[in-house]
Amino acid sequence: MSKRKLNQSVSLAHFGFTSKKVTPRDDQETPRDDADDAAASTALATRTVSESGAPVPPSHSPEGGEVEAERSEDAAVAEVAATAASDFPPAGWTTKQVGEWKDRNPWLEIKAGKLGCLVCRKAKTLLLSEKGPGLHLSEEWINGDVTSPDAKQLRKKIYKHRDSQAHARSVEIVQMKDKETLPNCFIDVQSDLLKKTTVSFRTAYTVAKERLSYKKLNPLMTMQELNGAEVGNIHKSDHACAEIISHIAKEMRRKFVSNVKEMDSKVSITIDESTVHGRPYLIIYVRCDVSGKGDVDNVFLDIVELTDGVDAESIYNSMMASLYKAGMDDDFLKTHLISIATDGAAVLTGKASGLVVRLKNNFPNVQSVHCLAHRLELSVKDALKEVGGTNQFEIFISHLYSLYNQSTRNSRLLKEAVAELNMEILKIGQIFTIRWVASSFKTVKAVWKDFPALALHFKTSSENASRNDLERQKYKGLLKHLTNSGFVEDLAVMKDILRELQSLSLKLQRREMTLVDSSVHIKQTINVLTAMKTTGGRSTKKAEQGVSSGFFKDAELTEGRGKINKPRFYESVVATLTKRLPESSLVQTLKALDKRFWPGEQEDLTL
Repeated sequence: MSKRKLNQSVSLAHFGFTSKKVTPRDDQETPRDDADDAAASTALATRTVSESGAPVPPSHSPEGGEVEAERSEDAAVAEVAATAASDFPPAGWTTKQVGEWKDRNPWLEIKAGKLGCLVCRKAKTLLLSEKGPGLHLSEEWINGDVTSPDAKQLRKKIYKHRDSQAHARSVEIVQMKDKETLPNCFIDVQSDLLKKTTVSFRTAYTVAKERLSYKKLNPLMTMQELNGAEVGNIHKSDHACAEIISHIAKEMRRKFVSNVKEMDSKVSITIDESTVHGRPYLIIYVRCDVSGKGDVDNVFLDIVELTDGVDAESIYNSMMASLYKAGMDDDFLKTHLISIATDGAAVLTGKASGLVVRLKNNFPNVQSVHCLAHRLELSVKDALKEVGGTNQFEIFISHLYSLYNQSTRNSRLLKEAVAELNMEILKIGQIFTIRWVASSFKTVKAVWKDFPALALHFKTSSENASRNDLERQKYKGLLKHLTNSGFVEDLAVMKDILRELQSLSLKLQRREMTLVDSSVHIKQTINVLTAMKTTGGRSTKKAEQGVSSGFFKDAELTEGRGKINKPRFYESVVATLTKRLPESSLVQTLKALDKRFWPGEQEDLTL
């Protein structure tokens, strides 16, 4: 082996490499001929050229492969030597100090006795796009060219760079890149849009709940924006308000039906027809236990326009379509729908082809319930038809309503009369119309309380010279009718009866009212009216005192007879209540489960 090759072997062994030479076995012959001599000469020439620095073509001879291995070993030696030469610490530092500084500052790069910043190098491109004081990156730290002959000065440079704004911003940029900034930014944008949309939805819900116009959404959103809320630039129009309210209603309906199914609650449907601006609508309520605590609630489900007509088939199809849309399919209705309540209209309760009949054909277990409040109204109308004189009373009250409702002048003069008498006025409404009996009682009560003001207004108007003779005669006739003792007695009787019927109507409309409780209140009202037939009510007694004295509420009365047959009126009201509101077999069955109706004595229990 030559001296050069020996030196290479020593160097490779020093760096952990070994040189291995492949020799043929002793029993293997290596014939040589002229071709082999030529190949050897070529290899020798190639090696000579390689030592001179010229490029060496690859050799396929055995000795050529050995030359290639030697060249690879030379390259590895050079690479290891270069790496070892570039990893020496800065001046005045030991290898231990280098490790400690890197542990405390992971961003620090130490190479060939120089310092650099790995973080600033990574963030260079992004940080250069930002402008601001203190955001200038040092090229020396980026390129790893920071050096100093003094170890103390080098440490100061490290501290200064570590505390610089540019380095701190570079650290933030690298951390943001590691945290997938783009998806996070997308989430932040979505969160901001969701927050603004939430404001729009809550405002639209308030508009619907407070029964405001949809056009109020825009000014309400503007007011919130002035108060500092972030409302965005969308969902501010009346059309957006309508869409939002519709979406909220659908979600509330879906959630309600889902809760009912989870609670496995029985369901009762209440429907009613209504007409708005000449268009018929069907209102659907669901009565069920929503909370699961046994408390029954009336929940509004839907309002459907009856575009196909108001016959039984069209109403039935519209109702079923609404129930299906809400999530109540046939399987659920067959097992959970127990009753349907209506106002008793023929199109709904007709025996041949009414809506209830069609519903029972598909759901045989459904019970039909005629609304007790509507039946009470029907009983009052029946009594008014049977008793004479009530129609004249109704006509006079309706005339008073028209007098003050259609004339602002008369309304103002009545208020002046009320102010002169130092009393509070009650608005006179209509009587015995499509409204509940409670509304009729309010009208009669208003006439009763406004009696002195009405008498004063009629008297001053009948004596007012600015009015023509026809008007003065009209007010003189109104005054005569109002101050007639017979009218006062009729007014008192009507007030006593309507007070009891109003109380019963309001009780029947309570949410917590049950069939048994309603039966108790109906019977109690019948007993009270029966007793009042002979004893009279509170208002009747006050009217009798006024008639006997000739003055009622400081207004002078004229003699006259009442138009209403009082005993006959009481009898008719009691009879119609008994006929329209009988105690059903279902109520009698339920009474057996109520402790209030259990016998109190042991002997009665035995019997």
